[in-house]
Amino acid sequence: MNTNKYTYTLGLMLIIFTSGLYAQASADIVYRNGKIYTVNTRLPWAQAVAIKDDRFVFVGKDNNVATFIGPETRVVDLKGKMAMPGIHDAHQHFLKGQMRDIDCKLPRNSKVEQIIAGLKLCQEQGYTRGDWIVAFVYRGDLFPGGKAHRRYIDAAFPDTPVYIREWSFHHGLANSKALEIAGIDRNTADPERGKILRDEAGEPTGELLSKATFLVMKDVPHLADETVRDAVLRTAKLCNKHGITSAQDAASNKALLIAIKKLDEEGLWPVRTTAHLVVNHPGSGNMSYEEMEQAIQNRADFSSAHLNTDAVKIYVDGSPLQPHATDVNMDEDGNIPVERLYDSPERLNALVTRFDKMGLKVKMHAVGTGATRTALNAIAAARKENGDSGIFHDIAHSLRYEPVDFSRLSKLGAVTEMSPAIWQIKGPLTKNLAGAWQFRSQVDHGTLLTIGSDWVVLPEPNLFPALAGVLDHGDESLQLDEAIKAMTLNGAISMGTQKQNGSIETGKIADMIILDRNLFETPSPEIANTQVLETIFEGRVVYQAGN
Repeated sequence: MNTNKYTYTLGLMLIIFTSGLYAQASADIVYRNGKIYTVNTRLPWAQAVAIKDDRFVFVGKDNNVATFIGPETRVVDLKGKMAMPGIHDAHQHFLKGQMRDIDCKLPRNSKVEQIIAGLKLCQEQGYTRGDWIVAFVYRGDLFPGGKAHRRYIDAAFPDTPVYIREWSFHHGLANSKALEIAGIDRNTADPERGKILRDEAGEPTGELLSKATFLVMKDVPHLADETVRDAVLRTAKLCNKHGITSAQDAASNKALLIAIKKLDEEGLWPVRTTAHLVVNHPGSGNMSYEEMEQAIQNRADFSSAHLNTDAVKIYVDGSPLQPHATDVNMDEDGNIPVERLYDSPERLNALVTRFDKMGLKVKMHAVGTGATRTALNAIAAARKENGDSGIFHDIAHSLRYEPVDFSRLSKLGAVTEMSPAIWQIKGPLTKNLAGAWQFRSQVDHGTLLTIGSDWVVLPEPNLFPALAGVLDHGDESLQLDEAIKAMTLNGAISMGTQKQNGSIETGKIADMIILDRNLFETPSPEIANTQVLETIFEGRVVYQAGN
């Protein structure tokens, strides 16, 4: 036996083996010297993390991360800054949030003169859809006599179709030309669960409530594919700017899905997205009932690596905002005024049961106490028929519940998705929302609570002001750790992906954000001013402040 040759071969094999281990252990990037809040109860805080490809391969102390640093590893000194998991926005509108800049954006709280001036300026500057002007937003109470009417728009635009979205985004105002194109006159019947408002003479005023909006929207020219693509990508970048790495689009349609899928296939989509296809509101999805059903049946055609299409959206009631509040609360006798619901309780039960059996996550828009109870009843019907599917169904907005319903939420596997994130805002948006968003009561009952921006209401999808507001909501306030969990890990649990993301743990997807302040050392009101310095999505930096 040639001992020297044997020793050389063994040594060479050892070098190859150990170098392989070294290469495997070497991270792409290491963040160290930080205060990293993990949202992992077993290890709440860490000083350093190491990321390889799209995963955390180390989470722990600074003095243990050195073994993950190789010659190609980028090392970032956090200099004591706080980091935390990426935020989950449980109620996003990737396209609708951009519509104010795509279409005609009117001055806030405009009166008739300002509306007319704004529409004329938009027409001059080309903010039109073909011959149409589509604008955002009007308040009916600011019209003469406190009632919106098409005649004010007709005077300036007799031959141009105009459609203006109402400030709740649930209703709209059309001028006479738009009504003519849509075929709406005094003899047009109200659609099911929608209303054409009429004046004293029986003529349409131009205001369309709830599902009646589709009567006009169906004739508005669709946005160009490139416009939709650019719009949703701008929203995604805004999300990254504010630390959002995963989101649920709460009113998806076919055009939106096509745009996101193409972006994702090109490697340009930086938000893990679940799209809820609209089921029972043509005006919201801007699709007919037949088109909505077809989209659900063909949903797999639109899915991609970062786009989950196994979800739907159902409207139970409408908006609590005046002058056309369409939320549904329990009456004085403790009954649900079912005639005001967007669908009958029997149909809602059947829809939720059907989609639960299909394996789809259901998000139900429910605002008033009657609507939230109806949504809970629908989930209960699905559980009775299907058993526990393991799917958490969302009750979107979740503004108000009767106290007797708190104990039902966790038992039924219901998620209270809190949005829009305006509870800290004072003014007309919230003046009639006293007692809304019962954070503490729900958490104390073991409810899975998530937070959504409902971006289209907010100027930007920034949830840090909302986080500050959750900590200062009277008896319904949460502690900071509970609120952060609602914005991170709870979102992953809601989606059934808690083993992959939602907290900073070894083996999980590397979603992380770096902040300009330590939230745990910041007075609650000042948390609203928090800025994200860097957003890491699946191990790659997708946002850096100043770049």
